[in-house]
Amino acid sequence: MISEDKGVASSVAPPSLDLNIVCGAGGTRSVLACTGSVLACHFAGISRFNLIGGASGGAIPTVLLAGGVHPVQIAHLTVETDFSSLLDRRCFLTPRLPYMLRHPLYHIFRPRQGFYGSERVGQFIEQYVPTWPKNYWTVAVVGESEWLFTADGVFQYQYDGSRRRLSDQPAPVGLAVRATSAIPFVFQAIPYLGTYLSDGGLSFDGRTPVRTVERHFGTKAESIVAVDLGDNLLGLPAFLRPLLNLLWPLLCGPHCPLEGKTPLGSEGTILIQPNVTGVSSLEFSAPPDQKWRPLMAGFVDALPVLEKAGLLGGSRLDEGRSITSDYQKIVASSSRDGELATRTATLMASHGLY
Repeated sequence: MISEDKGVASSVAPPSLDLNIVCGAGGTRSVLACTGSVLACHFAGISRFNLIGGASGGAIPTVLLAGGVHPVQIAHLTVETDFSSLLDRRCFLTPRLPYMLRHPLYHIFRPRQGFYGSERVGQFIEQYVPTWPKNYWTVAVVGESEWLFTADGVFQYQYDGSRRRLSDQPAPVGLAVRATSAIPFVFQAIPYLGTYLSDGGLSFDGRTPVRTVERHFGTKAESIVAVDLGDNLLGLPAFLRPLLNLLWPLLCGPHCPLEGKTPLGSEGTILIQPNVTGVSSLEFSAPPDQKWRPLMAGFVDALPVLEKAGLLGGSRLDEGRSITSDYQKIVASSSRDGELATRTATLMASHGLY
């Protein structure tokens, strides 16, 4: 059950903090790690954000947060929900190869069909967030253009920065979240306003679209907490990724996506980069042991970043370090199935975080 005592880890930070949060793409990894980072911000006393949003998997915990769902409840939902039960499988083959090839194929083809339908994902979201939150945003793509969904309507941006307003009304919440999560070939593209929308993580603003917030809302980089999962293609070993990045343009040629730069801490962004293990981007039915690892990576790896930014200190920082130490002991000593999940849930609950 969700703890009713939401004040245990409540805000000790000044309520006037002018912060925004952006959660990036990464499928299941992003849903869980971003949830952990949201929980870390709550633990640090950040009780509200001016703007809340994200792309692809990062849109799920952020829309729940913007919709007023408590961070502890978001943790329960992401750990305890079997997201595979919300997907309508349209093909019995594995989507892993098309997912790995999504970058070159993305601009060569505009697939409307995918391995999964996501209608029930939209219903799940709207069960908790029935109307568009005033401070929420997300993105999707159509061709080379980025579609920005906000409470003030829907906007289309081109790579050259030009903009036009497509609607002065917000889109349905569930539809927008499904659209930003619609990885080509993996999920069916989402029909809207006479066209089909796909994965927002593939826009020219990159997988963690900090620049979207800076450009449209006029925010400054130093006010943005960004959770970036990197581009871990199916969990490839780190030593193979530079080789893949080198060979990728040779494979996709002129059809490589025009992705924007990723958020860099040197630019002032409060950048959290969780070191996620235990679950892949397309693992929609992961058991609790595997779900807790990326969630805790998002939580633990956020703490030193928040400390460096001056957002976490004193006794709360000491408590966070204690949680980190205790969790590392749990990881090192858990050997039976379900043990890590049970012990981690107990640990977090003892600090009012689960």
